Amino acid sequence: MDQSKSTTRWLQQFAAFLLIVGIAFRFVNLGYKVYWYDEVHTSVRSSGYLLDDLIPQIYTGQLIRARDLVEIYQYPTAEKSLKDAFTSFRKHPEHSPFYYLLARFWMQIFGHSVATIRCLSALISLLCFPVMYWLCLELFQSATVGWVGMGILAISPFHVLYAQEARAYSLWTFTILFSSAALLRALRVTQTNQAVKSKRLAWGIYAFSLTLGLYSHLFSVFVYLAHGIYVFGLKQWRKFEYIIPAISAVLLSVILFLPWLIIIFTNFPDLIDNTSSHRITRPGTMLFWGLNLTRLTFDFNQGYSLLNPILYPIIMIAGYSVDFLVKKTPIKTWFFIITLMGVMGTALILPDLFWGGQRSTIARYGIPSYLGLQISLAYLLTTKISDNFLKSQLKKRWKYIFLGIGFSGILSCLVSSIHPVWWHKSYTRSRYVSPVAEIINLSKSPLVISDSEPGRILPLSHRLKPNVYLQLVVQSNIPLLPEQDFSDLFLYRPSEVLIEGIEQVYQANLEKVYKQGWLWRVELPE
Repeated sequence: MDQSKSTTRWLQQFAAFLLIVGIAFRFVNLGYKVYWYDEVHTSVRSSGYLLDDLIPQIYTGQLIRARDLVEIYQYPTAEKSLKDAFTSFRKHPEHSPFYYLLARFWMQIFGHSVATIRCLSALISLLCFPVMYWLCLELFQSATVGWVGMGILAISPFHVLYAQEARAYSLWTFTILFSSAALLRALRVTQTNQAVKSKRLAWGIYAFSLTLGLYSHLFSVFVYLAHGIYVFGLKQWRKFEYIIPAISAVLLSVILFLPWLIIIFTNFPDLIDNTSSHRITRPGTMLFWGLNLTRLTFDFNQGYSLLNPILYPIIMIAGYSVDFLVKKTPIKTWFFIITLMGVMGTALILPDLFWGGQRSTIARYGIPSYLGLQISLAYLLTTKISDNFLKSQLKKRWKYIFLGIGFSGILSCLVSSIHPVWWHKSYTRSRYVSPVAEIINLSKSPLVISDSEPGRILPLSHRLKPNVYLQLVVQSNIPLLPEQDFSDLFLYRPSEVLIEGIEQVYQANLEKVYKQGWLWRVELPE
């Protein structure tokens, strides 16, 4: 008995240690990493603009400071009202609006620095821990599994990365866990002899969680489909007293979501156009599945490879945790986790296999499946380490596995925290933003000329000194160089037309200053 208490105490203490460290990592270097293309979309939309709106306003050949690109177009101002923000939201119906609305109010209250904007996501991510604990409690009736689940979630390098992004994924993670726990509680309360009022409240909370999830991310539909399969798939829930309130909760959430549903249907061509890149097949699809799985616990920015030594033990542990879950828990427990993982996974994988595309290779879309795996892992580790009938040598091995997962996560988070760009920020769009900005900022009074798209320019504006001037033109236009005296003229990610035009019109010599043509120095004739 004493040994059992000692083991439980160790599990909870180590999980608490991981929780504290994971929380700290969520706030380390928040403003250091590149504010990349997708995050810029968050700022621009929340401010009431679309990237295409900026072209006629700033791509005029007139000089504009980096500070103005941030403060006017990436921060809510009196020029753009809440109505303008909703107009920009409607043009991207594939993105549910709640996070962007929160971001707008957040920036209005606390300011527009990169660290401040990302702090919203980091704070939301903290809400995931109590609901993870709650969900584990509903599934296993074990506080220790809840603690281990929180520890695994906290130190997962994948979840830390998205907790530091000015995007909706930490909010979506919260709503997945919240709605799942709320459903299980509603079913449990309905089983008891509690008052009708308590049962209605439980189902009302579930309806609220459904609505919140839908307004946070459209893929919540697949999470709720998994919930439906769970309720209708198990004989013990397939009864009038469970089915009617469950259907009522879903109908209420659909009614509350109806305003955005109408926007989706009326702007459906925009949705199809905005998601067209997801229908382009990526080479090595199955290798990406393995890579994304390893990133849950081990992430040194490694690429996908069959020779990756970490890949196989992680796949084996993940597979064994699911097998162990199915064999050792009642069907009402394991079937819930299997449907949570399986429905989302199937929705991503099948279209890619039959029609091509890259949906299943995009790690953030698989969050429901990853959460299911992490809950399975929490149960496996807790059960094995706490099993008094297991040989002490085997218990030690499972302890070492838990320690390995924990410290692998710590090292992964530590390494990623000191790099301005990581895999989730798209190398093609972000890789050289930071070093290029450093070169420009070393100049006494630089002018940056570019005809690159706004999604490439705006991330750079956050890294430049506030008073650095930019001159932006639409492609095929050659700018009229200002008479103002600048110490250095730079071309940032210029098109071939702009390079040739500057050389011919001004008889200039161009020197490639940084890799792959990201930055050129213009030398004008005396």
